[in-house]
Amino acid sequence: MQALGHEVELPPKIIEQCEFAEITILVNGRPVVLRRRLGSDFEISINDGSAPKTFTAPAEYGTWFTALFCDTPRLFTDKNNHAAVLYANVLLPSISVDQDHGWTTDYWTPPNRNFIVDQRQEVIRFLTGLPERHPFRARTEHDAAKQALERTEHSIEMQRFILDRLRMNDHLSEDEEPGLAERRLQLLRELESSKEILEAIRSTTKFFDGEIESLEAQRNGLLGRAAQLAQRKEQLSLVFSELEGEEDILTANVQATDLLRRFCDRPDCQMFATSERSFGRSLLFLKDQIKDLKASDRELGTENVSVGEQLTRVEALLSTKREARASAVNSSPQAAAMTRLGALTKDLVQTELRLAKIQQYKVEQSRFEKLLDRREQEAVAVTDSRLTGVRGSNSVGDARQLLSNAMQSWLVTLGTQNTRGAHFDDDFVLFVDGAKFSTTTHQSGSTRTRIVLAFHAALLEVSLARGGNHPGWLFFDAPKQHELSQTDFDAYADRLQMIAARYPGKVQIVFSAADLKTQFQADDEMWLPGFTVDGVARFLVPLGSDVS
Repeated sequence: MQALGHEVELPPKIIEQCEFAEITILVNGRPVVLRRRLGSDFEISINDGSAPKTFTAPAEYGTWFTALFCDTPRLFTDKNNHAAVLYANVLLPSISVDQDHGWTTDYWTPPNRNFIVDQRQEVIRFLTGLPERHPFRARTEHDAAKQALERTEHSIEMQRFILDRLRMNDHLSEDEEPGLAERRLQLLRELESSKEILEAIRSTTKFFDGEIESLEAQRNGLLGRAAQLAQRKEQLSLVFSELEGEEDILTANVQATDLLRRFCDRPDCQMFATSERSFGRSLLFLKDQIKDLKASDRELGTENVSVGEQLTRVEALLSTKREARASAVNSSPQAAAMTRLGALTKDLVQTELRLAKIQQYKVEQSRFEKLLDRREQEAVAVTDSRLTGVRGSNSVGDARQLLSNAMQSWLVTLGTQNTRGAHFDDDFVLFVDGAKFSTTTHQSGSTRTRIVLAFHAALLEVSLARGGNHPGWLFFDAPKQHELSQTDFDAYADRLQMIAARYPGKVQIVFSAADLKTQFQADDEMWLPGFTVDGVARFLVPLGSDVS
């Protein structure tokens, strides 16, 4: 059991003298050697004939170990709402009964190894091939799925509004598209046939077009210059406003200094002379600045007037040239065709616009349908990411009934006299005579032993019948030491032989017993101690010991 990854308390002498525990298992007919280093640190090496691997974390080894029996990875929820896998020492108590604690109840683990939510039920579900009761789904994953669905719902409403507006405002119909496409093609052909007329018109207007283009460039330059001048004039106005405020303050300071100096009552009083000179100089400097800025402002005004006059002249020239161009076109031989070409062009533009609206509507409709598909997918994602598993489904109810029937049948096989009935509830809790079976219930040692044996056999039988994930192993440590008669034990072993015959190569039962008298079959094996120390049979002795 130690080599398989279980946590078994070994005698100090074994830990001191032995370096490894090793076992060979057959996986799809291929031998796989598991070697575990004994000690406080977890380390199991796996050798399957290919690349050896070593696990130093129980969770990683548990993932590898359970994958031997289950193709689909399982992720459970621990009691801290974190992701958890089935450790080997969580799964093995369901197929192994040790003589210290295993015969007290149907599934026993110490408190520090009972960390998965509804751990006993999750193990039973795993072995029988049922879905997890509490599959782990990260809360962030579920919240993200809900938020994505809400965003998509909002997008669908917006998209529906856009479609309705396009349909109602423009009275769109997808049936129009073929006719509009044909009309556009016809208009393009007619305009193509009028290329010579258009070339003649371009030749007539070429001279005017060049002059108009040049004048438009001049006008644009003058407009840009006028904008710059207006901006500079606005900046000057702000500066004027600030400087005039400063001038008022300095003038007031000079006047105040002059008044204060009179308090001295002496013609040569110098008490405020420094302040008077400072304020006077600052005021003169400020007035000089204002004078310069006013000169700049006048220059800007003059330039602005000049630009305005130039702009007026250019606009007048543009108007004249455009009129001359229109007159030249109207007096040309092609003037009569211009009206028709204008109508064709207008019709083409309207046709293109209508087609564009219909195509936009089709694009928006396609986007709407994709949003509907996305909503369906995201709704499934929200359902899949819920934190609670399936409860009360038909498969769960069927498995529970099969376990209850098998449990009752195995109790009869074992000759259990003091129980009237046993069944499993919705959470796969075992009830015997109407009370939950536990370490503290009233059943005696002999009856309790039979209940434990019946539970493990029933779980094996139902799991195999359902095609579950049971490895087909059962390990019983010293069942005969718990007042089980040889007759009842033989009946139990005979029925297990029948299950093994029903599922060839899938069942292996190991009993550890000192006084086993059961009749063995041809393919059964006995592993006997290889050493004798002081007349006592032993499996292990120190290296180099003088033993028989």
